[in-house]
Amino acid sequence: MTVEAADRPERPALVILAAGQSTRFGRPKQLEPVGPGGGSLLEYAVYDAVRAGFGRFVLVVRESQRDEFETRLAPVRAAGISLSFARQRLADADLVPLPPPGRVRPWGTGFAVLSAATSLSRRAPFAVCNADDFYGRIAYEGLAHALAAPPPGIRAFAVTYSLADTLSAFGGVSRGLCEEGPDGTLLRMTEGLDLRLDGGAQRTGGGADAAVVRPDVVGCTPSGAAIRVGADSQACMGLWGFFPDILPLLEERFRDFVAASPGTEDEFYLSETVSNLVVAERTRCGLVPAGKGWKGVTFPGDHEGVAVWLRQLTEAGAYPVDLWTPYAHAKPVRSAQASLFGPPQALPSGVATAPGRINLIGEHIDYNGLPVLPMALDRHVNVDFEAVAHSTVELEGDSDHGSFAFRLERATESAPQGHWSNYVRAAARGLLDHGVELKRGIRGTVTGTVPVAEGLSSSSALVVASALALLHANEEQVEALELAALLARAERHVGLQGGGMDQAASLCGKEGHALRIDFEPLRVTPAPVPEGWRWIVASSLTRAEKAGAVRELYNERRAQCAEALERVGRTSWLEVMEADQAEFATVLAGARKSLPLTLSRRFRHVATEGRRVIEAERALRDGEMASFGRLMNESHASLRDDFGVSTPALDEIVGVARDAGAAGARLTGAGFGGCAVALCGANEAKAVIEALIDRFYAPRGGVGRRALFVADASDGATVTSEGGVTCSD
Repeated sequence: MTVEAADRPERPALVILAAGQSTRFGRPKQLEPVGPGGGSLLEYAVYDAVRAGFGRFVLVVRESQRDEFETRLAPVRAAGISLSFARQRLADADLVPLPPPGRVRPWGTGFAVLSAATSLSRRAPFAVCNADDFYGRIAYEGLAHALAAPPPGIRAFAVTYSLADTLSAFGGVSRGLCEEGPDGTLLRMTEGLDLRLDGGAQRTGGGADAAVVRPDVVGCTPSGAAIRVGADSQACMGLWGFFPDILPLLEERFRDFVAASPGTEDEFYLSETVSNLVVAERTRCGLVPAGKGWKGVTFPGDHEGVAVWLRQLTEAGAYPVDLWTPYAHAKPVRSAQASLFGPPQALPSGVATAPGRINLIGEHIDYNGLPVLPMALDRHVNVDFEAVAHSTVELEGDSDHGSFAFRLERATESAPQGHWSNYVRAAARGLLDHGVELKRGIRGTVTGTVPVAEGLSSSSALVVASALALLHANEEQVEALELAALLARAERHVGLQGGGMDQAASLCGKEGHALRIDFEPLRVTPAPVPEGWRWIVASSLTRAEKAGAVRELYNERRAQCAEALERVGRTSWLEVMEADQAEFATVLAGARKSLPLTLSRRFRHVATEGRRVIEAERALRDGEMASFGRLMNESHASLRDDFGVSTPALDEIVGVARDAGAAGARLTGAGFGGCAVALCGANEAKAVIEALIDRFYAPRGGVGRRALFVADASDGATVTSEGGVTCSD
């Protein structure tokens, strides 16, 4: 009897928290060489966890650290380890759009875990550890066993050590102090700060009855209350195990934390949050004792002791001198452990992630072959999938969208108009039409943070993510620009005759950069966004359903553009846009005289918008915010007056933003609802957002969760899998 891959539990992931500031250590310690072969404690964590049966690794780092981590950990990836990165930032589009003034310290370990949420499977358990701690093989094996067979009702685990064995001789440390309940689970946990022994060990009795008694441990809580506990108390050193249903609970608690206006030094501790959830009976947490195997480098003086410990373990044969070269591909050290999670799945699986986009300028001209200037948005659509041997696609969305299934050989058969499965069908149809052989289907779930029907290209992000999932499942590759072009054609099967901007932006995005996208042929040129520029996205609270009522209005305008160009005797919009100033003025005047009023206005918008894109790219590269803002204002006026796609709500948002100090603002996306985007400096962002809340949203019942946020430019689409991260290009 053959066991299907779906019947085997998926291997757990390990989230490694590596974004700490190493204040007490005096220099970045996450990659500090400490092993005899130069390995860091982070690398020992990966090595031990792989041997214990963990399958994927997600490193939470600060943006400034990523290049260093990528370089240093290249041998780990070369050894076949699936390693991806999640960024921890002070600002988060969903949770913290604008950090409080003066906030420099990261939000804490609980927020770091939330930063990794989009990189985790929705079906498999995961563990969390600190990058600068050595936990030992026994700890990871015990945790893997616990996650594979949890007692009823247990959705979290804390790995514990004897408190006195975790202290430093060089200063006070922070620890999660565990109080065990009568059933052996966590009763509560207190975050202990500045913990240290209260004096030295003392001998009691005499002769054969003599005993050494370790002193108590003293410190304080985050609120400043004094702590005194026994040296043998159990402490959690930041090694946790969770099931995915902990993530919405963490997010809920973090929102409460932010709403309470914390001080600039306050942190959202994972240990404290789990304890609060346990006390509130929102979850139950098991305890996994791990003996005396923990070591760490809180202070520079700790380094030598840990180095000696690792050298002794290496000499005893527990580790090779060099962890990765050559590398034995870390088979589990116990056959029983392998049976818990099964051998590696025969068919590919992973998470395909595609960003939405925000168009900065260049609206309704991509389908006319003219350049545009969008950026990939730091909000994504995720397809968490596994390949299946038969050619069926089975995906489940949220409660609003439900689930669906279809056979790949019948991808050309559309669902009812407006059904979200049509975008997945379009991706499959595009690949098949391109000659990609799709013998395998996919099964999984679709989640995302791109607001739907807001003009931010959630539909194209779904098309891109679906295509990448299908390609990965079938072990096929298509170059990014080629894929963008074929998916643009494919998405038109849904009924909207759009251009190719959205798919190219989603696939080719670059962090911190806008994208100049040209067509015929398709080309993408990144342009860095100047430091201090802020893009504020504000919803008009009117949905722009391009698969619904907006579709006919959109397609009508595309047809009007083609008719206007033909009637003025031109064959290419590029020819019009690139004319010198005198000829351009002549062409506009001729169109105004020869065309009906509506077509004349459509012609004027397309021709002038294309030239605005060229000017805007120049302003972006030169850091001329005022010039870029002026062009945005002109673009909005043209979209409102000549193209007829704005609405009173969009016009109001644009006006409020400008009055509050924005350099410029315009509708973004197709219009007819959706969002506007405003450009301002970092110092003006707070005032612009507050003005929008007070003058636009408050009279309409307040700000929706996704209605108002500061957008950052994101990298393009990726697939994260057992084999690592595969970029779309």
